[in-house]
Amino acid sequence: MKFSKRKISLLALFCVLLHIGNVPSIRTLGAEERPVGPVGNHSVPSAEAAGMKSGPEGLQSTVVFAAKDSVIYNIEQKTMTLSGRARIDQEDTTVKAPEIIVNFATSSLDAFGTTDSLKQLVDPAVFSDKQGSFNSETLSYNFKTRKGQTSNVTSNTRELIFSGENVTRLANGEMIIKNGTFTTCDDPEPHYWFKAGTMRIIPDSRIIASPLVMYIRPELFSKRLPAIPILPLPYMVFPAREGRASGFLIPRLSHDSDRGYYLSNFGYFWAINDYLDLRTEGDLAFNGSWRLGERFRYAKRYAFTGTVEGEYERYLKNKRGDADYAEYDSWSLRLTHVQDFDPSTRLDVNVQLQGGDRNYDVNTINQETIINEQANSFGSLARTFDNENSIATLSYERVDDLRNSNVTQLFGAAFYQNRSYPFHSGLFATDDDWRSRLSITSEASLWARLENLDAISSETYTGDARVQFGYFKEYSEGYKALFTQDIDWQTKYMTSGSFDNDRYGSRLRLPLRVQSTLARYFHVNAGVEFNHYMVGNELFSAYDGSEFKQVDVENSTGFSTWNFSVDASTRLYGVVDTPLFDRLFGMKALRHTFIPKISYTWSPDFTGEDYDYYRTVYNGTAYARYNRFANSAYSDIASGQNTIGITLKNLFHGKFRDSETTAGRYSSERDRTMQLLSFTASTAYNFSAESQRFSPLVLEATSNAFSPDFFLSAGAVYDFYGYDKVTGERSNRFNADDGRGLLRFVNGFLNMSFNIHGDGKGGSGSGPIRQYEAPMTQQAIFRDRFRGDDLSNFTTSFPWQLRLSLYLESDRTDPLLPAQTTSLLNASANFAVSKNWQVGFVTGYDIGKSELIFPMVHVYRDLHCWQMGFQWVPFGEFQSYSFQIGLKASLLQDIRFKTSGSSSSWTN
Repeated sequence: MKFSKRKISLLALFCVLLHIGNVPSIRTLGAEERPVGPVGNHSVPSAEAAGMKSGPEGLQSTVVFAAKDSVIYNIEQKTMTLSGRARIDQEDTTVKAPEIIVNFATSSLDAFGTTDSLKQLVDPAVFSDKQGSFNSETLSYNFKTRKGQTSNVTSNTRELIFSGENVTRLANGEMIIKNGTFTTCDDPEPHYWFKAGTMRIIPDSRIIASPLVMYIRPELFSKRLPAIPILPLPYMVFPAREGRASGFLIPRLSHDSDRGYYLSNFGYFWAINDYLDLRTEGDLAFNGSWRLGERFRYAKRYAFTGTVEGEYERYLKNKRGDADYAEYDSWSLRLTHVQDFDPSTRLDVNVQLQGGDRNYDVNTINQETIINEQANSFGSLARTFDNENSIATLSYERVDDLRNSNVTQLFGAAFYQNRSYPFHSGLFATDDDWRSRLSITSEASLWARLENLDAISSETYTGDARVQFGYFKEYSEGYKALFTQDIDWQTKYMTSGSFDNDRYGSRLRLPLRVQSTLARYFHVNAGVEFNHYMVGNELFSAYDGSEFKQVDVENSTGFSTWNFSVDASTRLYGVVDTPLFDRLFGMKALRHTFIPKISYTWSPDFTGEDYDYYRTVYNGTAYARYNRFANSAYSDIASGQNTIGITLKNLFHGKFRDSETTAGRYSSERDRTMQLLSFTASTAYNFSAESQRFSPLVLEATSNAFSPDFFLSAGAVYDFYGYDKVTGERSNRFNADDGRGLLRFVNGFLNMSFNIHGDGKGGSGSGPIRQYEAPMTQQAIFRDRFRGDDLSNFTTSFPWQLRLSLYLESDRTDPLLPAQTTSLLNASANFAVSKNWQVGFVTGYDIGKSELIFPMVHVYRDLHCWQMGFQWVPFGEFQSYSFQIGLKASLLQDIRFKTSGSSSSWTN
């Protein structure tokens, strides 16, 4: 037959195809791969195309053929050749190539790419579907077996780019590649790659390779060095998707000054099913050190989650036989479980145990226990009732002090019922009936506290039951009151190795209170509280003429106390327009809220001679007073009070214009309110005191008026009284009487933090960086330095960042001694030298001692598909350095090398 190479009409091609018998069904090719580069959607200018649907034995979906140059059909051989930007589309599957031959007799498809004189692929054959695409020199596919083969293939799946000489595609979409490579580096000359004799790619799952060699091609001063093989492995499994996938963990080669070189992070991750997974890992050093850890997780959505993780480490410092050789063992275990049995019942468990030696290295695994020096555990089971109006809980807490053997445990069971109105419905459900305004609140608890402190064991058992009756009445608009009467009964039993006998007792507490609002703006609260303590068969303090002893009391006895208190408060407002500030800062008005509060408390002097709670004895040289109940279960005997207190709180708010542009050309103005300053002053005066009736003046202030990134807080305590020049104790003379001014400074603090940064690459959309909180102690500075992953913080979102915080504290509690001062300056700065380099430092500085606290310098480098991090603590307790380089791709982020050295210390 003579072939004619020319264009034919769509109708002609459609008629020819109708005469084909027994055309096999074309199925969609499956592919996991994504394009290496953009795949253009080529148009078909007056191209030949046909859409066709047939019966069960023919094509089962619409197929569109297109070619730029020609479409040639051989009726006898039942083949069709498409040339020049050839394309076949069927549903979501597309094949594009310079030339495509479809053989209907054998139910196969062949696509051919073109190469240059150097056999480099210029115009590839491209296969793609909704899962991805791949490029190849040739592509063959059989529609019946749904298998295919390709040669010189390149493609990518997720972040992985792979290529191979001979590729077989299976019916389930898997690909078997001979002499293949894969990488995540998209550079034309990749900085690293893996080469394997055989690779099996399971779409959206994993890549199985054996044997495997990792190559790197370093770059030095913009010049590529020859490829270097660094990691040969007989077998390896890599994930080809985000999320959980079973496989071996990628080991890391690390180094530190004590252990030398060691392999870390080698192990296996087992994704058992959708609800369970298990990770086992370990470290092995050439000097004999080793670590073994595991993490088992389980989860079921809307039901429960949990983790069981632990590790054991044998740490050998230096080699056996060395003068400074040492061995350390440490272990830790943590169990967490959270379960929602139903919307009203929840279980939370978090148990943390640690034993052996503790490592003080800055790169330690268990950071929190090193900083806190304790291991905390807790568990609770809670259930709500009556539309969450009531709750019952069982709880457990444990604190292990890692510095010694002290252990504290707390067991508890509690029930609480919120305020309810038992007569608010039914027969009494009317506003006029006083019974509908009656309410009741109740709670009960049982607690057991077990302590082992300094090898002395003690146990305390406490039971508490409380019922509160309430009555609410709104007399008229702006006048209302809530009356409450509590009945609180508590029983306590105590045993301790410090006492010969056990101690027990009970307390009855009867507080009567009223909370009222008068004339809408005045709030008045008043209350009377009665307490009765019953103790018996316990140890009491007594004096036998030479010393105080603990003696038994045969008959039950007790004591009672009571007090009265009332307080009143209101709010006063003042607003002033600020046109000058409006023009300068956009502040339209300033509002001042003044909240004065006056309180009064009265109670008798239960330590006086009118009550038999205290005794006075003569010990031969002087009279001494002692509390008879000092060693009983209850010993809180209050001295007399006739005190009036005053608190003055001032709030300053600014009203600012806030303009925003909407819909391109329209602008709207909104007002926003910001608190500029909060200032509080408080003191008290005790009429019952024989001396020193004024309480110290306490001042507190906070502000962020200047900028949201600037925070200021300050506080001080001043005393009205002077001090004895010999003993330093507070005297009964006013400070002004001694010519030292009205107030004497006792202690105070100033806390400031400031945070600024340059404009980010994303503009305002980048969002603000986290405001740094000024450290209160050196421990907080240590906490900020401990890092789990040095490379995770690399970012060039901002060209520069600066954080400063200052904490000043001065204590003159003992006026005879120089002021005890704490002055800590904490500073951190990061600078993006270029888009690939970032350098920075962070340090604390003790101004009083003129010394740096935990200084650290860090350098980050973006190496295209790699990233590098360097940390250096030049001196101090945590003197150390750490350098690591690793891959950026999330699928291969475990591949990294780390070396470190430190002045680490261990303690038992």
